[in-house]
Amino acid sequence: MQRFVNNQKKYFSNNKGIIIIVVFIIIFLSPKKSYSNNCLSFLPYGYNDYYVHLPLSAFFCVKQGKIINNYQTDNYGGRLLYSEASNNKIQVFGDSQVLGLDIENIEQHYLYNMYKKNNFIIYAAPNNGPYEVINFLNKNKKILQKKIIVTFNFSTDIYRIANYWEPKNFVALREYELDEILEHPFKYRLIIFKNLLLNKNFTLSRYDNKKMKNLFLNSNHDKIYNNLIKYFDTLNETANKLNLEIDFIVTHPYWAYSIDKKNDKLLLDKELNEKIEKLICNSFKSTKKINKILISGASETLQLKDLTFDKRHLKSNKVKLKKYEQACKN
Repeated sequence: MQRFVNNQKKYFSNNKGIIIIVVFIIIFLSPKKSYSNNCLSFLPYGYNDYYVHLPLSAFFCVKQGKIINNYQTDNYGGRLLYSEASNNKIQVFGDSQVLGLDIENIEQHYLYNMYKKNNFIIYAAPNNGPYEVINFLNKNKKILQKKIIVTFNFSTDIYRIANYWEPKNFVALREYELDEILEHPFKYRLIIFKNLLLNKNFTLSRYDNKKMKNLFLNSNHDKIYNNLIKYFDTLNETANKLNLEIDFIVTHPYWAYSIDKKNDKLLLDKELNEKIEKLICNSFKSTKKINKILISGASETLQLKDLTFDKRHLKSNKVKLKKYEQACKN
C-alpha cells in the first residue's frame, strides 16, 4: 500500500495540470444530483480527525446507475436498518463493505441471517479504517451497548492499519461540511477541486482488481501479519477498557477473484486465497472479550454482476459467514 501511495504522489506530480483539467471538466460539467428523483449521485461522508462518518441525523438517497438507495442516520451518523419484527438493536462498526452500498432494507444485509432478532445501527463509511473504528469507540463510549459487532474488510483494511494510512488523503469532506453538501450538492465539486489543488497527497484514483491483487502479492506478508496482530491486540485492549463484548467479522477481498470479462464471471484465485486465509486464521484468535469470530467464505465462481456498482465490493447477498472454527479448520 505504501507503494500505492508513492505511485499516486508521483503520478499526480507529473500529470497535475492534466488531472486538474480533466477533473474540472468532470466535476463541473457533470451533474452531482439526479434532479429527476432528487437523489445524490455520490455518497456523502466526512472526516473529523478521528473517524469517517455519514451525515448526522439525516435522510437522503443516493443514485448509482439505475440503483437508488435510501439512507437514514442517527445523531452520530449511524445508518439505521430496521425491521418491524424486532425491538432489539445491535451496533455495527466498519467501512463501506458493511455499510451496504447495494441494499435498501435490513433483510438484504449479509448480517441479517446471523442476527435476525436485531435491528442494525451501522457506524460505517468509505475509508473508515480499523483504527478509526477504535477512535469512534473511545470518543463515543457513552452510547455504546454492551455487545457490538466490529467488521474488518480484508480488501483494504490490511493497508489502513499501516502507519502511513491517512484518511484525509482519500476523504474529500470534513465533518462540518456534510450538512451544507446535503443542502447544496454542487459544492461537493468545489471541495473536490480544492483538495486536488491544496493537498498534494489527495487522490480520487483507486487501484483496480488486478492492481490490488498484485499489491498484495508484492507486499511484505510478515509486516502485514504483525500489523494485524497489533491491531487486534489494540481492539481487545479497547474492549477490556470499555467493558465491551465484540463479535468480530472478517470479509474476503473482492480482488481474490480474477475477472473473466468474456463470460462475465469472477474466478477465485485459489493460491491467492490460501495466502489470504492463512493470514486471517493466524492473526485473529478469540479472546475473552472477542469470543465470536465470523469469516466470510469464498465461492469458487461468481458473476461479474455480483460486484457492486463501483466494482470494489462484493454485493451483500454474496457474503456468507462461517464460524472461525469452520473457516479455519484446515
